[in-house]
Amino acid sequence: MDALGLPVEFGNAGDTPTNGTGWFVGWSDWAHAPFDLRWQRADTASSGLCIKWYRHADGHPHGEVKPLSTGRTISILVGEAGAFRLDFCRSPSFEPAATLSHVLRRSGDFAIWGEGLHHRTWSLETSSILTVRWVPEAP
Repeated sequence: MDALGLPVEFGNAGDTPTNGTGWFVGWSDWAHAPFDLRWQRADTASSGLCIKWYRHADGHPHGEVKPLSTGRTISILVGEAGAFRLDFCRSPSFEPAATLSHVLRRSGDFAIWGEGLHHRTWSLETSSILTVRWVPEAP
């Protein structure tokens, strides 16, 4: 977990070690990092799969607080480079000392987070974002 203890991981899909397979989320051993948000046991089912592709225009303000997260969510900057900021906090008030912010800038940059977090987003530059949500079921 990060310094704030939030279940969030940032990376780049192209830079993430995958043992030459390209699979950076799933049941493979190399998806363990740093606290298993990208890893799921091969025999574990998932439910509630949702996939969103959205082109956020420059300056598009989605800064309103989203509902409390359940399961896992990954947002990936796809296509051209952009600048898309995500904020994460356990509280919907987003106190600065308790808020983790990150900007996706390069194609393949991602943020993945677990349950129990509030998030909000801003498009600092036009950005195409692919977001996938799912709930791993207990084995």
